[in-house]
Amino acid sequence: MSETGHGAKERRSGARRLRGTLLRPATFIPLAILVIVVGACLAAGLITSAPPNTGDLTQALQGPSGSHPLGTDELGRDILSRLLHGGLVSLGDALLVVVVTLAVAVPLGLLAGYLGRWFDRAVMTAVEIGMAIPVIILVLVVLSVFQDHFSIALIALALLLAPPMVRNIRGPVLAMRSELFVDASRVAGVPTSRIVARHVFRRVLGPILVQATLMCCMALQLTVALAYLGFGTTPPNPTWGSMVAEGAQLLSRDPRLLLISGGMIGVVILCLGVLGDVIRDATVGSWGRAEAAPAIKLKPAAAVRTEAAPAGTGGPAATTVPPATRDALLTVRDLTVSYRRSGQDVAVASRVSFDIAPGDAVGLVGESGCGKTSVARALLRMGGRITDGSLTFDGRDVLALEGRELADYRGGSVGYVSQEPMTALDPTMRVGALLAEVVRRHEDGRPDRAAVHARVLELLEMVQLPDPARTARLFPHEMSGGMAQRVSIARALAGRPRILVADEPTTALDVTVQAGILELLRTLQAETGMALVLVSHDWGVVAQVCRRTIVMYAGQVVEEGPLDTLLTTPAHPYTKQLIACQPGRDTLSDAELPTIRGSVADPSTWTGTTGCRFAARCPCATAECELGTITLEPLDAAHGSRCVHSVAVLEGTVEHAG
Repeated sequence: MSETGHGAKERRSGARRLRGTLLRPATFIPLAILVIVVGACLAAGLITSAPPNTGDLTQALQGPSGSHPLGTDELGRDILSRLLHGGLVSLGDALLVVVVTLAVAVPLGLLAGYLGRWFDRAVMTAVEIGMAIPVIILVLVVLSVFQDHFSIALIALALLLAPPMVRNIRGPVLAMRSELFVDASRVAGVPTSRIVARHVFRRVLGPILVQATLMCCMALQLTVALAYLGFGTTPPNPTWGSMVAEGAQLLSRDPRLLLISGGMIGVVILCLGVLGDVIRDATVGSWGRAEAAPAIKLKPAAAVRTEAAPAGTGGPAATTVPPATRDALLTVRDLTVSYRRSGQDVAVASRVSFDIAPGDAVGLVGESGCGKTSVARALLRMGGRITDGSLTFDGRDVLALEGRELADYRGGSVGYVSQEPMTALDPTMRVGALLAEVVRRHEDGRPDRAAVHARVLELLEMVQLPDPARTARLFPHEMSGGMAQRVSIARALAGRPRILVADEPTTALDVTVQAGILELLRTLQAETGMALVLVSHDWGVVAQVCRRTIVMYAGQVVEEGPLDTLLTTPAHPYTKQLIACQPGRDTLSDAELPTIRGSVADPSTWTGTTGCRFAARCPCATAECELGTITLEPLDAAHGSRCVHSVAVLEGTVEHAG
């Protein structure tokens, strides 16, 4: 289907959903009442010819009649005319308060929640101060100073109503900014303003709509209260608040005026509340009610493996990966990554150093909690703070990049694929829109819509998805996990990166789909010549894709070298035990798989310790392992190990559990 035909189909589908929402009684009834009330107030002069301030004492407190449908007040003025003219004033005052409140609260709430740090602290300090101020008292003070400028008091009222709304918007944004699809947008190089406007704002639109409707109700009540106290429009010009005050004085003689004016206010507030909930549900749920797409079967990739390569073999990686050059594309030196805990920096990766050459394929291997993902995300300036070391890409200091240069580096120089494909894609956006966003960001010049659409289809074809045009129209929840991961890879490739960082990209997939994704990564690397950094705890996965391996334990690189070398002759006890724990054909009949005793210690215990961090779990640890600083020593030109017993491990003169 052509792009034009698809757009027409989407518009028809959207129109059907809109009609269905509007025809629901919960939507239609309050909306119709509000439209009638607002329309009647705007057309007050056409509905009734009686002037709102002209009275006839001989007609005072008369009941409904043909000339006065709602009767008259104590001065013989037409109640309907005053109700409609007064409603125009009261609704206008409330609208001014709501507009100013939203204009202040929504940007501050979004930015405070998303940016955090000093901006969040400054905004929340102002919010706490604002919430401690009594609203009505301060508004009355403003009115006493600006007696003839009621609009200034309304603006002051709006500013005083903004703090609680800022807090209520900030909360969902705080939770939203840690979502994987937000991180995916950041590592794809999407600017902060666009992430906040297109991704975060759309996901928190429901709470904002609820807050907006509550604010409409509150603004109407407060402006009516001020008019009740005699502020605002000068008598005898009517407002709903002044009519309530007049009705209260006549309550014992004729309660009709109070019931009419108060009832109108109550009906409007009730309709606003009901309508706000309906709009919220329709807005948030609209992306989840897309028409189901026909089932799509993935085309099998060429020579896809149905099982992981045995741990003892390197697979065909050496023949499918382009050879590395001597000049490093990415240089990491003494990199230390830390997170704040209890007011202190806790290092989760310590003095990590390695190089990535063009076309290289490197695996980061280790147990969970060893710092692999922290190092991988640090390559994109994501996650924890880099507190020491250097990071250089193609001669540029990555740690010095800021603003547009950092956004260009993310996605344009280094791409990222996470381990959770379904949560790495914004569920409110179609696949085509997600990819188009990154394409527009990284393509030179200002590509037109047709060029962007063609590039999106090209990316979907690159990752071997059948019928790219149909896939572009799907929402993430309409795809399988394997399809979603291929879309994530396509998004990472949209900026034509020279290095692709894949953080356990097959963990959430079954073995058949896993084999297809690994084959895809090998194919893409061979076709594009990009380098690959693969984070995994599975030696079988690493063996299928990588040619060189970096083993990490407790935030340190404990062994580095060619994959074949580490698989056949590991020099560090930790590497040897990791390989022994890998399931294989020789372990299928065993009662239980070999394991490494103990677990990785908490990162807070790493700092300040001496000796080997693996010593407490190592079966060949000696007193020598607890002394001094143990460095990564070269065993040959390409192989290094952080162990005082490396030579003994290579010679097989020490025994290891498992």
